[in-house]
Amino acid sequence: MDIHRIEPRFVKENHLLGLGFPSQGYIFYRVQGVETIYYNYDEVGSIAADTQQDAARLGIAADSIDNLLRVTSCDHVYQVFLGWKPGAIRQYLYYPYETARRNLDVRRIKTKGAFGYIDGFESPFARPSPDTELFIPYNLDVAFAWYNPLEQAESLILNLCIRRLNCSIMHDADLIERILKGSQPCRLVTLGGIADSFDYRSRASLDVDFVKLDDTKEAILKAVA
Repeated sequence: MDIHRIEPRFVKENHLLGLGFPSQGYIFYRVQGVETIYYNYDEVGSIAADTQQDAARLGIAADSIDNLLRVTSCDHVYQVFLGWKPGAIRQYLYYPYETARRNLDVRRIKTKGAFGYIDGFESPFARPSPDTELFIPYNLDVAFAWYNPLEQAESLILNLCIRRLNCSIMHDADLIERILKGSQPCRLVTLGGIADSFDYRSRASLDVDFVKLDDTKEAILKAVA
């Protein structure tokens, strides 16, 4: 895999990371270690001509795994990039699994839609696009839908770069306050885009509450306590 397009996005050891959940707020992490895994995935199978495949997780049948991209440790976050072939196949993102992303305010995305997709010409198998970047925290499922606009069936193959980040959740209210004021560098990422809200239970999953960008010091202290 040629990583030149995506390498500038790589989060590294000791970087700070803020994951934003639309309408809910941010969870802040410090990256303690990184492991990079490359994986060729061919279990989407053949897609018939002018046919859509509904949103599904990336499962591995032989190992009875229903989602290759499921994070099972609260100390881990996945940073994922993917390319695929053939180039004409369109990818639609569902993040979390039940919610289509990349939709306009005036219209909800449906698979085969004229917008809301990335195709394999933009993110080829050997050279994934930065636009495919996903951050996946613990206890959140991501799925993909696919559309083949061609006049013949095509078998889809994905090339995944999965960077497993070992993270500690930040409880330092002073440091978070500096991030919110812009005086402390931190990578801020809105998960799935700003449209549609999440229902992520941060206290149950990560033992912290969300921090909003305009929170007071008192609110930050309460969230990370």
